Amino acid sequence: NLFWLGRYTERTENASRLARGIIERLNGEADASPALLDWMGKLAVYAGLVNAAVPSPQANGRRVFERALLSALADPLASASVGLNLQALRQAASQVRERMSQEHWNFILHAQARFQADTASIRAPGPSASDDARRVLTELLAATAAMTGAQTDRMTRDDGWRMLSIGRHLERLSFLSRTLGEALARGALDAQDGYEATLALFDSTISFHGRFQQRRDLPALVDMLVTDPDNPRALAWVTRTLRSRLAKLEDTPMGQTADLAKHLPDPTEWNAEALSQLAPLQAVLARCERGAYDLAEALTARYFTHSGDAARVVV
Repeated sequence: NLFWLGRYTERTENASRLARGIIERLNGEADASPALLDWMGKLAVYAGLVNAAVPSPQANGRRVFERALLSALADPLASASVGLNLQALRQAASQVRERMSQEHWNFILHAQARFQADTASIRAPGPSASDDARRVLTELLAATAAMTGAQTDRMTRDDGWRMLSIGRHLERLSFLSRTLGEALARGALDAQDGYEATLALFDSTISFHGRFQQRRDLPALVDMLVTDPDNPRALAWVTRTLRSRLAKLEDTPMGQTADLAKHLPDPTEWNAEALSQLAPLQAVLARCERGAYDLAEALTARYFTHSGDAARVVV
């Protein structure tokens, strides 16, 4: 339950940030570039925000796509809606209530209740639906930041907490590597709006502009989002953190790296200059995404096979 609490916390944040970004760009003053629309449409399907049968947001499908996205936000029957992830987060948290501070538990209860109440106006078509959705998603992102802070700073760091942290960072690794991989594959980074949208989904806009000002090239992006050892949204930082958590699990021999870490790439082997080329970068991103899935399956096989739902929940 702690493992899945971590995963659903991160999934809720990722889905909320992506949904808000799409809504903002569909309603911006400037027309979004075709590459950006194509990329965000594919990411929305990947994240379960819309059904694959929904028309692409490009050209005449833009408003149809947005209506489908808005109607599914809180749909409890949607495969991976924001509302469904938030509901699953609360269910996992309720099973480990004794491990959580009262403030942490209240964050979760309040976030779900507020989201359910506020999304009623979003599901009803109207001129304010998009603005309402942006507001609701911004509030939910603030709530998930509070949850993450409570998980990081208000829980005893034993093996249960390590499982929570591993779950959260597994989701971050898979989502962010897919996000950047799709941006490269679809040419979204070639347009300024696509470049900025990528930074926003990595939650690294302020850090990037503080370091690189107005640069819009691939080496700068790689430096901030892939190889930076100090940015908690960079793939190197996430991978290194996962390796550290695995090494400290109770059944890991002292001084030895857990064999589970073999599923993950080693960021010490990455070369920033080489990763400024498209093919090597895409290979690393694919390795990160595949490694996250493989590690989730390996953890389930080792620690959670006593559960009859083990095969079903690893997705």
